[in-house]
Amino acid sequence: MPRAQEHKQSKTTEMQPKLDADANTAEKTLRLFHKLMLDGRRHFQTDLAEYLNCSKQTVMRLIMAIERVAGSCLVTGLEKHRRWYQLRSLTRNRLGLDFEELRYLSICRDLASPYLSKPVQERVDQSIFNMSMLMAEQDLTGKEQQRIKERVGCCLKGRIDYTPYFGFLDKLVQGADEKRICLVRYKSPTSRIIKEHRFAPKRIASMNNALYALGANVREDGDEIRFLMSLAIHRIKDVVLTENIWNFEIPSADMGLFGLPWHEPRTFRIRFEAGKVSEYVRERVWSDRQKMRRQEDGSLLLEMVSCSEPEVQAWVRSFGDQATLLEAENKI
Repeated sequence: MPRAQEHKQSKTTEMQPKLDADANTAEKTLRLFHKLMLDGRRHFQTDLAEYLNCSKQTVMRLIMAIERVAGSCLVTGLEKHRRWYQLRSLTRNRLGLDFEELRYLSICRDLASPYLSKPVQERVDQSIFNMSMLMAEQDLTGKEQQRIKERVGCCLKGRIDYTPYFGFLDKLVQGADEKRICLVRYKSPTSRIIKEHRFAPKRIASMNNALYALGANVREDGDEIRFLMSLAIHRIKDVVLTENIWNFEIPSADMGLFGLPWHEPRTFRIRFEAGKVSEYVRERVWSDRQKMRRQEDGSLLLEMVSCSEPEVQAWVRSFGDQATLLEAENKI
């Protein structure tokens, strides 16, 4: 290229007007820092260039200036060949949450809604809204919350309305926290009478769309466990929180095993016929301690650990002739 033409092109490039002629470098840097600091999310370089009304090269220069001050708090990366920047705080906010965690809470709220009464749902919604306002997270207010509800949902069969039982849940949780014995009036589906249990509550567990209180039946003096037990919350007729304290250790149930705890862990082997049932079983985790092996005839052999033989038997029967309980080993 001739020197005169090269000089002319260089001069033309230097004379090109800025995309935002009214903002100087300092103003753009402050605006960019404010954008990054406001919500702590990832911001793509192209979006920042559009926000600042400048080129991507200018964004890079401004980021370098911020990085000299922010140091390791400023992180960057690539997502689908798109450069992003994020400003992370070294200290958590006073709520102990970050913005992603608040979104996860919103999703958990939607998934748990079948178990919550309408007043409790409204209280949870209001709490999440208040937290989002305190965190200046505008995207989780108003329309964004509605969009989350539209994207996330829970479809249940045989849902139980727990509205009448929340008072019982409160007392049982308080009893577990304070190690206080509860007098629980309970009607089993196999009994015609209501029995009263001296119950030491340990925890609340969820299984098959139902809530259960896990704990121990104790002697009258409250100093010794008679046997471990679980109570279906929806079958409780009344709970009286006594002043009597239980001072023994209740074994912690392994909630990763199949079913509620009824006995010591045992290994069960179940055969599922080839077809839809075996595929259904194969796609899911039934116990944290399980093994699956596909047989030559296409059937599936499931070996899993459970503390509830009655529930294992009932589960196998629910598949009809498509499932067979082969054997149950002794305590492992």
